[in-house]
This record gives sequence, C-alpha cells and structure tokens, in this order.
Amino acid sequence: MSRIRKIKEGAVRGSTTSAVSQLGIQRVFAPLAILLAFTVLGYLLWVTLRTPLETGLHVVRMEQLEAVNTADRQLNRAIVRAPLQLESEPLAMLAAAERFDEQSRQIGFGQAGLKGQAPLVDRALNDFLRSSKAKLDALEPYQETLRRLRLLFAAMRSGGVSVLSAPAIESEAALGRDIKRLIREATQYSIISTAENAELLDQLSASIAVQASALEDTDALAALSQLLDTVDGLRFTRDELNQQLDEIAETGAAGALATLKARYENHFSQLQAAADRNRQTLAVYAAALLLAFGLIAWRLRGSFQELDQVNMELQDANINLEGIVAERTRDLSTALEDLRLQQAQLIQSEKMASLGQMVAGVAHEINTPLGYANSNVSIVRELVSSMEDVIDEESRGEFDMLLGDAQYGLEQIAELVMSLKNFSRVDRSQTELFDLNEGIETSLKICQNQIKDLDIQRDFGELPDISCAPSQLNQVFLNLINNAAQAMDGKGTLTLSTAVDGGNAVVRVRDSGCGMDAETAAHIFEPFFTTKPVGEGTGLGLSIVFRIIEDHGGRISVESEPGVGTEFVVSLPIAGKAVPEQAVVTEDSIILSDSAV
Repeated sequence: MSRIRKIKEGAVRGSTTSAVSQLGIQRVFAPLAILLAFTVLGYLLWVTLRTPLETGLHVVRMEQLEAVNTADRQLNRAIVRAPLQLESEPLAMLAAAERFDEQSRQIGFGQAGLKGQAPLVDRALNDFLRSSKAKLDALEPYQETLRRLRLLFAAMRSGGVSVLSAPAIESEAALGRDIKRLIREATQYSIISTAENAELLDQLSASIAVQASALEDTDALAALSQLLDTVDGLRFTRDELNQQLDEIAETGAAGALATLKARYENHFSQLQAAADRNRQTLAVYAAALLLAFGLIAWRLRGSFQELDQVNMELQDANINLEGIVAERTRDLSTALEDLRLQQAQLIQSEKMASLGQMVAGVAHEINTPLGYANSNVSIVRELVSSMEDVIDEESRGEFDMLLGDAQYGLEQIAELVMSLKNFSRVDRSQTELFDLNEGIETSLKICQNQIKDLDIQRDFGELPDISCAPSQLNQVFLNLINNAAQAMDGKGTLTLSTAVDGGNAVVRVRDSGCGMDAETAAHIFEPFFTTKPVGEGTGLGLSIVFRIIEDHGGRISVESEPGVGTEFVVSLPIAGKAVPEQAVVTEDSIILSDSAV
C-alpha cells in the first residue's frame, strides 16, 4: 500500500511540475506575443494614418483642371472667330489668351498645384506647360497675319468703292457686276476659305483682266489693277492664316491637358485604393487579434482546469479564476460579434457609397461635354446668322433643322443625367435654420435668364428662420418660379409673397399666365402627369415638389383659372420637422426644372 501511495504521490507531483512548467513558459512567451501583436497593430495604424487623402485639395485641383480646359476651349473659339471680325481688333482672343496663360500657371505652381504629386504627373504637367507655351507663342504670328488681313480687307473695300465709282467702269455693266461679285467672293474667302471659292476668284480675276484691257481710262485701269493685287494679297494672307491655325492646333495643348488630368485622376485613385486596402487590413488584423486573444483565454482556462485536478488547495482560486476568464471570454465574444456586425455594415455602406459616387461621377462627366455641345450649338447658330448674306434660304433652313434636332437630343441626354442623379442619391439633405426670403431671392437669381422679361413683384413679410433642408426648399422655389415663367411664355407678372399664418410660414407664387382648368389642377402633383407635348417634359417636377413639402410637414395647394393665371401656396411649419435622408437634385434641377408640368 505504501508503494502504491508513493507512486500516486509521484504521479501527482510530476503532473503538477509539468503544469507549472507549462504555465511558466506561457508567462514568458505570452507578453512577448502580446507585445509583437500590438507592435504590428501600431504599425498598421501608422501606415493608415501616415498619408491621409487630401480630398479638399483634390476637389480644388479638379476645379483648376476644368478651369484650364474651359480657358483652352474659349481661346480656341476666339481664335477661330477672330477672322469673322475683320473690322475690329481681336480683343476677345487676347483676353482669352491671357486667361489661358494664367490658368496654366496656376495648375502647375499655385497653392493647389500638381507639381510634385508623382513622377508621371510631373511629366504630364511639363508636357502641358510646353504645349501651352508653344500655343501662346504661335498666337503672335497669327495675330500679325490677322492684322494684315484686316488692312487688306479694308483696302479692298475702299478700293472697290473707288473702282466702281469710276465713270469708265460705270458705263461697263458686265464689268461692274464682275467687280462686285469679286469683292463679295473675296469677303467670303477672308471669312471662310474654300477651294471652290478660290477657283471662282481666279475665274473672276481673269474675266475682269480681259475686260479691263479694253478700257482707255488709265486711272480707272490702274485702280482696277490695284484692286486685283489687293484681292490676291488677301487670298495669300488668308491662306497663311489657315496654315498658322493648323500650327496652333498641332501644339496639342488640349491633348496634353487631357493626359495630365487622366494621370492625376489615376494617381489619386491609387492613393484612395491604397488607403482603402490599409483600412481593410487594419480591420481584418484587429478581428484576428481579438480571435487570438479568445484562443489564448481558452488555453489559459484549460491550464487552470488541469491545475485544479492536481492541486486541491488551489481549487477555490481556480474556480474564481475560471469564472473571471469565462466572463472575459463572453465579453470578448460579444465585442467580436459587434465588431463583425459593424464591419459588415461598413463594407455595405462603402459599397453603396462607391456605387452612388460612380453613378454621380458618370452623370457629372456627361454633363461636362453636354455643356460643351450646347455651347457649340449656340456658336454654330451665331455663325449661320452672321453668314446670312452668303448662305441661301434653303441652306439656312437645313441648318436650322439640323441644329434643332441636335438641341432635342441634348435635352434628352440632360433628362437621362437627371435620372442618374436621382438614382445615385449622393446629395443628402441636411437640416438647418433657413431664411425662406433669402432662398426665394437665390432662386430668382438662378432663374434670371428665364424671368428677365417678367415683371417681378415682391411682397416679403418678416419670417423667422425655420428648421429645414435648404437645398430641397430651394429646389421647390426653383421649380415653381420656372413653371410660372413657362406658363407666361417669358412675358407677364410674377408675384412672390411671404407671410406668417399662425404657426406656419406661407409662400405664394402667382403668375399671370395661361392658367389651367379644374381637372388639370386636380392631377398636377401626380408623377409623370404633364401638359407639355411628348418629349418636352417628364412630369416629375411638381411631384418632387409635393414630396419635399410633405416630408417637411407642410402643405402645397394650387388655384388656377384659365386665361387669368395660377397661384401655388406653400405652407411650412415654423417649428420644423425632421427631414428624412433622400436624394436631392441640385445643379441639374436648374437645367431640367422645365420638366415639372
């Protein structure tokens, strides 16, 4: 029995020694492991915070790039239009060149310049600066040639008058007609040179020369010869001007600017992607660290249980320790679960935000060339109008039809952009105190072009600031004012009044337009209801207005009489109401607000 007891006591001592040894090893290596884990965590946190994204500067840089692009387009337009104004100095071209030079310098070395962002960005920036300088340098000979063209044009007109007034030429009706036609064709060639026009000038010059050989008046013959030389000089100078235009185009400033913009956007996208990866790595590592702590706690619990089995004296302490470890394990498990839920929510939010930003970005990028296209259509209309002497009636009709089709297509694209903006839900409403009178004045300024011929009557009362989403209420006023202007076809009286009625602020928008019957007024706030022809409105404007007023806890009503006018009455609670987050159309609503009704 004694031998058995000794064997048992030895086994117990051996087990106890083994357990104590394991516990000692854990006590040595556990702090090292924890220190290493937190060191890695600190390094990941430092990497994440080391290079913060300069979002504000990025927005400024993109605005500067857009400003340079706009200045370049304006300069190109001024260069092309300069020959159309041969009777005056090209002041618009000089001003556009100055703006382009200033904007080009700012994009490189301004407060938010692109210099030093990345090697590829620096190379693209240097290429653009070289091309922009080359373009500006090429303008000097172009301006000189343009000056000579103006002098020759003036000399041709004055010489033509002198030649046509000569008695010897007045007696020759056919010669006079050819001279007038020569002057007309030379004028057209100085504005828009074509091969057909050049051939016709050659034919007219040859015909005039043959007819002039029969003249006996030496003075008239000399004046006519000088006129022909002036026309030849005008043609040569215009051809030189065309060559210089090609040289300006070959500088490639626009292409270099596009490359610069693309490389900078790619650089910023890489920075953004790196920041996202760092945040994701940090989140995953933190979760793994929590899991490791849980495993460590579980292993410790097993160790203490083993000690309990071999050491009865430590039973009470082990029981208490087990309870503490279990409680901490539960806390860690709860924290881990909360972290996983937060992580999932964060990932989903980032996905939706990225989708909204992508859609809004696509809509914005479509808006930019859309503006260019609208501007170019206007320029073409001006050019066609300025050339009514050289373009026949049938051609002008074709031009007007083509430009009308182009304008209709641009309006359809604009409506699509609006739909994308609404779907993206990027612009969130923010509740703050707002002056309704100030909001109405702001909307009047935005609609200034639509209401420039209207008689605006203001009757603003003293209103307290109300708690609301200002961007949404501005959209309401913008739609109501624009609809009123359309109802009056740009002529009439628009009356805007505000007052306090009990606990509500009341805004009235009244026009003297065509009005509408009771049946139309009953459906006016329904989605997709419109009185406009097909293709000229979506019928969403007033339905959006109704929704916005309803979300603010207010009311909107309409009173109208055919042939008299229409009045919209908006009533909003002064105390305000919490406005739900929703997509708000801002900049594009100015363009598409005519789709309300």
